[in-house]
Amino acid sequence: IRATGPSDSLEIVLPEPTPRDEAVVYVTGAVGREGLYSLTAGDRVADAVALAGGLTNEADRARVNLAARVADGDHVHVPSVGEAVVGPTSEAAGALLDVNSATLLELQDLPGIGPIRAGAIVAFREASGGFQRVEDLLLVDGIGPTTLERIRPHISVR
Repeated sequence: IRATGPSDSLEIVLPEPTPRDEAVVYVTGAVGREGLYSLTAGDRVADAVALAGGLTNEADRARVNLAARVADGDHVHVPSVGEAVVGPTSEAAGALLDVNSATLLELQDLPGIGPIRAGAIVAFREASGGFQRVEDLLLVDGIGPTTLERIRPHISVR
């Protein structure tokens, strides 16, 4: 905005709006409306579930960590009571496996990840200070595009 008068001019510069750190999250299972929802990175699973219409009466609340933070690309699955557990244990809890905090045994539960690749992931994580994004796993010895695509639905980086 610029205002000019007979003796002085005044210029006010407004800061550029900062882009929202968007997190698009896929919510499925025992919720009102399954689908993709836009949140702010760092919001909670509870926020994603609320956008999806909340938990249904069939939801197994004990298996969902509503306090977990979401990141872009996360898949939050709310299991129904009695629903079979499929895949890594952490995923069954309604959250993806965070490769920055996963143990060797948890990493070995991922498809195509045995003890050697799990060890390589942990070694890289410790040497580099952690992963910034899922694609950084391509920097780990033994993890190529095919392996990454097999584990991508099961993992996150927080």
